[in-house]
Amino acid sequence: MKKEDLVISIITPYYKTLKEIKSLAKILEPQLTEDVEWIIIDDGCNETELDKLKAKVIHLEKNTGGASIPRNTGIDVAKGKYIAFIDGDDKVTDDYVAKIKEKLTDNFDYCYIGWKSKHHNIIIDDEPPAWNCCVWNCIYKKSLIGEERFNPIYKKGEDYDFNIRVRKGVKSNIKDILYIYNEDNPLSLTKQPDYYVKEVEK
Repeated sequence: MKKEDLVISIITPYYKTLKEIKSLAKILEPQLTEDVEWIIIDDGCNETELDKLKAKVIHLEKNTGGASIPRNTGIDVAKGKYIAFIDGDDKVTDDYVAKIKEKLTDNFDYCYIGWKSKHHNIIIDDEPPAWNCCVWNCIYKKSLIGEERFNPIYKKGEDYDFNIRVRKGVKSNIKDILYIYNEDNPLSLTKQPDYYVKEVEK
């Protein structure tokens, strides 16, 4: 299969979560068919263990201080028609890719997916809760993203800023739990008390 025939690119920024990303790999790697690629961006950790995974690994020389630049790097090299984001300390279900592929017949521009954590079970019937502004609850058509990128100025709230610029066009919803959010990693920016923002200052 040619690179231009890739259907889904999964982008994962990595920062000091080796144990967690190995756990993710055990679930995700069996789902990586020839038309699905996994891109891991090592944010200045120089973690060579990542090179053993079934993924395209990009090692950034210096830590960028947030997920924006790693995600942008992933978007720049992604070959899939659709883009999904999985954080390096989270997990997905064993039918994550299959359920997304089933939904591609809707020819959506963006599609929400259900997710769960220790304290939540979220099925998105229409729009996600206002506080759930992350990019991992959505699959994006790459052409919809176009030249838009995450703004590296924002170390927090970059997902919200990205989404208000990108989530337009035909929407769809997968009403199944596909993503498993890890609430227990203290290094994650999303664990900080002011992460969930209602509006990013312009």
